[in-house]
Amino acid sequence: MSDFETYKQSIGNETVVLPTVETIALGNQSAITPESDYQKIIDVAFFLGKYYLWVVFAVGFPGNLSTIITIIRMRSLGSFTLYVVILAVVDNLAIGVKLLFYQILENKVNIATSGCRIFYFLGNFMVSYANWVLVIMAVERLVAVKYPLKIQKLMNCRRSMLALSIVGSVIAGVYLPLLWTVYFNEENRFCDYDGSAQLLSFLQWANISISAFIPFTVLTVCNLLIVRVLKESFRVRHALRSMQQTVALKPKASFYKYDVSVQRQVTIMLFTTTLVFVLLMFPLCAFKVVDKHWKVRNLSNEYAAKYLVNQLSYILCDSTHAVNFYLYFLSARKFRSHFLAMSSCATPTRAASL
Repeated sequence: MSDFETYKQSIGNETVVLPTVETIALGNQSAITPESDYQKIIDVAFFLGKYYLWVVFAVGFPGNLSTIITIIRMRSLGSFTLYVVILAVVDNLAIGVKLLFYQILENKVNIATSGCRIFYFLGNFMVSYANWVLVIMAVERLVAVKYPLKIQKLMNCRRSMLALSIVGSVIAGVYLPLLWTVYFNEENRFCDYDGSAQLLSFLQWANISISAFIPFTVLTVCNLLIVRVLKESFRVRHALRSMQQTVALKPKASFYKYDVSVQRQVTIMLFTTTLVFVLLMFPLCAFKVVDKHWKVRNLSNEYAAKYLVNQLSYILCDSTHAVNFYLYFLSARKFRSHFLAMSSCATPTRAASL
């Protein structure tokens, strides 16, 4: 692939146009030539961009499918398990739509303007919605940790579905302009924007804000608050246990009667998932912040390095749709036991739920 041709990245990524240079012959020299390692770096970036989604698909699709099957077989549908199933479904849709659209662009298939609009809308919507499902999970878990005795009254499947519907409607509304501003470029065989520069700038920043900046910020704050609340609850629990031992209360008369085992596992499971999400999303957020201030010269090694960093940041961002099952497996004992029992066609020794 030529280092000077236009390279269209797939859904969720901004279009990156490598510079087209008109060389002026001066004897046997050209007026402008790439620096020594420019081509090598660009080739690496193109190679990663061409194949990384297949790796994400190979790792993420079966993992998300395993999550769905495991949760359904647990037969314990609460608000949290509902979020886990929907997140796995949306993650697989995000991976599938993005990979399919990437292949369409790569092979220059004529999908017409309607096809471009549908793929752009669905791709951006699925990527952003998956991240916001995780945000809703984190907010609910923060409430559960802060008010453990009231969470059953505050949250249920009906209210969870309402929250998911409202958030989904808002995200869909933000991406609606894509349904009339995107068209299929017949000459170059790719999808392009047909709108004002102001609208294009708005869509780009709305996309990066909804899919990355806001979820990153909210999840970071939620994790910090969960850690703080847990520290306070541990101190209170220790004081109550000391009081119980002092007055010689019987276990059934204890102030701390409810079972915290399941809630602890759910909290650890979600905290691990959101922490990994924040770590994987941070490079993209950081790159977008410094992008406008990172000035590079065309055809320089630094220009190629900047493009490679951009590509790597999107690889890490897309990986968030592929790793959740493995995080659940490592951090949640009950989820792990159910999955292993299902894989070996055995029956769990005791009923367990998330």
